[in-house]
Amino acid sequence: VNKFKTSASASHDNLKPKLIKRVCEEISLPLTNIINLIFEHSTVPDELKFGNITPIFKAGNVMKFQNYRLISVLPVFSKILERLIHDRI
Repeated sequence: VNKFKTSASASHDNLKPKLIKRVCEEISLPLTNIINLIFEHSTVPDELKFGNITPIFKAGNVMKFQNYRLISVLPVFSKILERLIHDRI
């Protein structure tokens, strides 16, 4: 959580990394319980599977899809879970 950029955008859940950093200690116990349940049941909640995708124009013809780069903004809790899975493997 401390490595998150505080300037990062919020996803569809409207929670910005800056807010999560501020309340990290207060939510650590319930968040730990939720993450342990995710590992125990091998099931990720649907809310953590979605992100906001924004096409960013690169160059060339604006009508061609290949001239866009897609940026995906994932929920903060999804990023935390990803990191824990990565570190666990």
